[in-house]
Amino acid sequence: MSEKTDKTDIARLYKEFEEALTDFVDATLAADDDVILPRRVRLATARERLRSHPEVNREKYERIVLKAWDFGKRSVSFSAR
Repeated sequence: MSEKTDKTDIARLYKEFEEALTDFVDATLAADDDVILPRRVRLATARERLRSHPEVNREKYERIVLKAWDFGKRSVSFSAR
């Protein structure tokens, strides 16, 4: 794979993870048990795909999680207004 393709792939995986995390946080705050499990599975799948990418080491993964978590908190606070 080319470097550009790898970066696009990582960006896609990051976006998938970010969306899954945000959905999971939203579902958890709603406390709807029927919604939480599927979103938890989606988050676990997105996490595994991201972590298994050859260019994503532990340090990079932790930065991605913190960035996505920060985005998710902002998203939830905006929707609460």
